[in-house]
Amino acid sequence: MEWISILEKIAVPRPNHSDTLNQVAAYLKGLLTSWEIPFTVQAFPLRYHALALLGAAILVLSIFFFIFILKKKPLLALLSVIAIPVLIILEVDMSLHPVSFLLEKPAENIIMHFPSPDAVRELIFCAHYDSKTDFWDHIQRQRILKLFPLFLVLGVTLSIWTFFVKKFNVLQKNLFKTIALVLSASFVIYCGFAFSWLGGYVFLSKDKQSFGAVDNGGSVVTLLALAKDLNEGKIHHEGSDITILLSSGEEVGLQGAYWYVKERFRDKPAEPELPTSLVNLELVGQNGNMLYWEKVGSFMIFHDADVQLAKRLNHVWMEISGKPMDVEKTIGDDTKNFGAAGIPFITVGQSGLPGPGLGGFHSVQDNMARVNPGNLDLMIKTLGKYIESY
Repeated sequence: MEWISILEKIAVPRPNHSDTLNQVAAYLKGLLTSWEIPFTVQAFPLRYHALALLGAAILVLSIFFFIFILKKKPLLALLSVIAIPVLIILEVDMSLHPVSFLLEKPAENIIMHFPSPDAVRELIFCAHYDSKTDFWDHIQRQRILKLFPLFLVLGVTLSIWTFFVKKFNVLQKNLFKTIALVLSASFVIYCGFAFSWLGGYVFLSKDKQSFGAVDNGGSVVTLLALAKDLNEGKIHHEGSDITILLSSGEEVGLQGAYWYVKERFRDKPAEPELPTSLVNLELVGQNGNMLYWEKVGSFMIFHDADVQLAKRLNHVWMEISGKPMDVEKTIGDDTKNFGAAGIPFITVGQSGLPGPGLGGFHSVQDNMARVNPGNLDLMIKTLGKYIESY
């Protein structure tokens, strides 16, 4: 099977607000049908501009903060600052959508299930099939995000300072006023950077769009190959039920995985019938060694990857490649929802070295020229051996 030809059909700009995403979903379903692989579709409401709306709300709140500092309204300034992390937690970490409910359309996850008559466990594999384009790649985004606590403290401090301005005349001198306004303006500028990361794609032209070849087309193709091998009996999975989830909405707040976990695990108070674990794929098919991430999270809440899954995958990779997996610190991906539900998880991919490494994604640099076909084959083989290792 020539997986590159399939990847070429998937590796087109397919952001969540586009019709192209629906076309890719139709192509994936048609492919599975032609291979006679049973699948189900989970429909869910997609807030397709969720992060852009969140970014705009943060920017508006920061402007209100600046105005309240200027007019010496400390309580209102403080409320404006506190509202920002609260909004982020509600929107991203709790998926309550206080802002993004404004724009919604139907979307779907594609789910394949391969049962074993004597199953004692379930192994879930996941990859998202949507893409995203940003002003900032993953590494640049993390640099912006790391400054968030600092600017949050700055905003609270300026709000408190504004309260004392009314009490002490010395603080009303022009020098102190200028410093306060400059610092509060820097808060607005930082929130502008946050908006450019969360929603800057709305200003980018079509010729600047990411093709999503490695993020996350290579992962999708890997799971298609795994599904085909399972369906044809090339992978022995006695004792293990296998579920493959192709999720949508990952790039706008992990929405597809949220709905999968919600409907399957969170809405059912009982424990899963079988011990269940997840292997999630990100950045598969570029250069470099296999790697995994120690933690997953977004803004406030983080979960640890499962140590036993890391050991098992590392053992399989050592057998195949002769070297241990690399380790990265944090990533934000679909596993966050599984971790929140208590499902053991791990995210694996490839390092991108030699080359741009983990940089250059969410841009035109993520195209077919970045794909390493040999590493696609190695990941397919690794996942097959991982299943057979149980």
